[in-house]
Amino acid sequence: MADIVKQILAKPIQLADQVIKTTDEASSFKSECSELKSKTKKLVTLIRQAARASNDLYERPTRRIIDDTDQVLEKALALVHKCRAHGLVKRVFTIISAAAFRKMVAQLENFIGDVSWLTFSSAEPIIFSKSFRSFRRPRDRA
Repeated sequence: MADIVKQILAKPIQLADQVIKTTDEASSFKSECSELKSKTKKLVTLIRQAARASNDLYERPTRRIIDDTDQVLEKALALVHKCRAHGLVKRVFTIISAAAFRKMVAQLENFIGDVSWLTFSSAEPIIFSKSFRSFRRPRDRA
């Protein structure tokens, strides 16, 4: 099962690396591309962390989250490709709105949360000691 999960996680790692590499080549919208790059770096760090803990991950939620992450990373890669240096004519006819970058950043942030939940939910359960259960908050005295 760990091999299946590692295979699932391999594609988004490759896509994220391509997005990071392509943002370095951006000639327009450099600040927006750098923001996409930072969010993608956070996401790929979490995916690599999940890959290291692949023995503990459940296949079904992993597949669902990572499939959606693949789609978002492919869209991010397409968006960043539009920012690369091309001829003047192509640059004039390629329209990129600032809203597209905001939407992509929001989607990447959502998937950062999803992948962090995935790694957190797969961690060993927390066992509370008896002293923790008997802990009481001090009452406020007015």
